[in-house]
Amino acid sequence: MTISRRTLLGAGLAAPGLIIPPAAMAQARTISLAGASFDIREPILREWVRRTNVTPRPWVNASTLARADRIRTAQVDLATLDAPFAKYAHDEGLTQPIDVSRLTHWNRLHPLFAEGQATPDSPLGLGANPGRMMWLNPEKTRTIFAPMFFQMDSIGYNSRHVQAENNTLSWGELFNPRYRGRVALFGIDWLGMLDAALGMQALGLLPATTNPTNLTNSEVDTVIAFLIEKKREGHFRALWRAYGELVNLMTSEEVWIADAWWPVAVEVARRGVPMRYAVAKEGYRAWCQGYAISQNCRDLDLAYDWLNFWMAGFPGARQSEIGYFSTTDTYGPYLEESVKRAVYDGVDRDGGSLEDRARKVYVWNTRPDNMGYYTEKWNEFLAA
Repeated sequence: MTISRRTLLGAGLAAPGLIIPPAAMAQARTISLAGASFDIREPILREWVRRTNVTPRPWVNASTLARADRIRTAQVDLATLDAPFAKYAHDEGLTQPIDVSRLTHWNRLHPLFAEGQATPDSPLGLGANPGRMMWLNPEKTRTIFAPMFFQMDSIGYNSRHVQAENNTLSWGELFNPRYRGRVALFGIDWLGMLDAALGMQALGLLPATTNPTNLTNSEVDTVIAFLIEKKREGHFRALWRAYGELVNLMTSEEVWIADAWWPVAVEVARRGVPMRYAVAKEGYRAWCQGYAISQNCRDLDLAYDWLNFWMAGFPGARQSEIGYFSTTDTYGPYLEESVKRAVYDGVDRDGGSLEDRARKVYVWNTRPDNMGYYTEKWNEFLAA
């Protein structure tokens, strides 16, 4: 893997705060953003100010639900949302349709988003597939949000302790008793259960016809009973919730295998641990973040300026430097060739190129219909 921590830090991933030039603060025009630390980033905001002389007013929260609900109580022009919560915000009347004819580079969108699959013969990812669920009309001229960056998540593992032929692992390996006490599972209810369901389905503990992104109450019961059993066996070292937490657990080798994020693999490997990021045998769990225009947006023209700024290449290049993929192929002029080769062409990067990965999407991050039941049963698992 050729993207170093120096590159990540230089790209602003670990910036302690947002520094807006004093001159920009004096400008009368502002744009209010409800975002997250992974997109409300100093280099992107600086470039926006340089180009527009418009001052960003960010509100940052790690929870996509909190960012959507922020629109209820505060002035928000645009919110950073992933696909399932963009639908939630739309259904709740918190956001307004986006007219794609006003997006200059919309025709440069990756096929995963334009069509819902990378190629005509690729799997159609289950769940909140943005390329299928974001459209508001059959003509595909209006959407609930504009997708901006994405990634495919898989399994991170310590190759000193976990063997993988051709760097390929099944999701079921998360529950291999050989790794008892050395496993970490993501500790958020709907996402932890999605990864658990992927593993159980791979092991034949859930039927092949099960949709792991939207379990029925009965299927939730089955997953939770299994997780409680594994917990009582001492299978899990941790239920992780933050990037730094998992980095530390895998660096210390307290954890050998986890449903990890790719930047975790980069950082742990940098610290000298033989960390790899597996090709998911059954397919990847993909996710996408983008922007929705709030119902109370004060300046619609300015909101579209923000969307067009993001799709024009500079922000996509900065996001690529921290390991994400841009949804449009406009990043080239703003990205070092070595980073482009690593991120998009897969040179010296586990998992191969973007196109290799995009053809292997099995599921998308999805907010289940029975979210309340997920949370109730997950709390039972935590308390067991």
